Amino acid sequence: HWSKEGTELERNWLNATLESIKAQTDSNWKILIADGNSPSEKAKAYLRQLVEEFGGKLDVIFMEKSDGPGHARNVAIQRAYEAGYPFIVFLDADDITGAKRVESARKIFLSNPAVGVVYTTFEIIDEMGQVVPREKLSQSIVEILESHDSGNPPQGKDAWIKIATETGYTNLTSATAVRTEVAYNNQFPPEKVSEDYYTWLVYSASGAEFAYTPDAPTKYRIPQNTAGSASRTREGGKHGFYATKCRVDEAGFDKASSIALNSGAITADRAKTLKVKFLLKEAETMGREQEFELAKACYVKAVQLDAAIAAEQLKGFGFEDRVWTK
Repeated sequence: HWSKEGTELERNWLNATLESIKAQTDSNWKILIADGNSPSEKAKAYLRQLVEEFGGKLDVIFMEKSDGPGHARNVAIQRAYEAGYPFIVFLDADDITGAKRVESARKIFLSNPAVGVVYTTFEIIDEMGQVVPREKLSQSIVEILESHDSGNPPQGKDAWIKIATETGYTNLTSATAVRTEVAYNNQFPPEKVSEDYYTWLVYSASGAEFAYTPDAPTKYRIPQNTAGSASRTREGGKHGFYATKCRVDEAGFDKASSIALNSGAITADRAKTLKVKFLLKEAETMGREQEFELAKACYVKAVQLDAAIAAEQLKGFGFEDRVWTK
């Protein structure tokens, strides 16, 4: 979704994205671009030009309206499902994918039919494509990279439990591939913040196993001359973004927990314990971002749900000082 002006910089970002796809070691790919009714006619004209230039390897879905990135992805997922494509490699229009990403995903999907999601790691680049040092990144981004650095990122069956209660959000959309059938049956929710975290939890609770590979890291672009990502700007700044994230994250957890309960994968008691642990993990994430009011709200919810479980989880943690006091 380009700005009204359809700036040259945005066009350069898209070109870099497309070049990274053309450089894939596995050339058996097809690009589907979902244009969320971009206000720039110049941008739309350029997309039509690309369709001609790519000679059947690229299609553009021109949407009459878009209700955020999740909605656009759902539209593209449906097209991919109808066309019979076996898996989808997500990539936002300003990010750059590693050269072995399609090859790595295909090998993993073919070797293990139970795997429904393959994800890799990433590094942050600025508007000019330069790597941003970790010390300049937001703590929520650092938290994701820490889960990858640990040598034990969430994988296998029921990865949603570890993501929700231990690591937090771990697979960036532009670093994630999914079997098309899994994506089609578990669509992104009508949200514009954390819609991907919600969806990953649902993928996993619905039975899709997760696999991690460091083979083809993504370059994830966060312009450094703004207050952060486009989603932060849209939500009215950092606090609004994280308030929405807390709401959507909890909805995603509740949906995944409900699926697991209904399938018999967890008991009601286990669901309650996991909810307390999820809320405490969310509180920790908010504390790392210095969103102390949100951190305290998550903590209070956890205690209200079950004070004994919360106290047991927090033994020796120094939690209150850590998450919301400066």
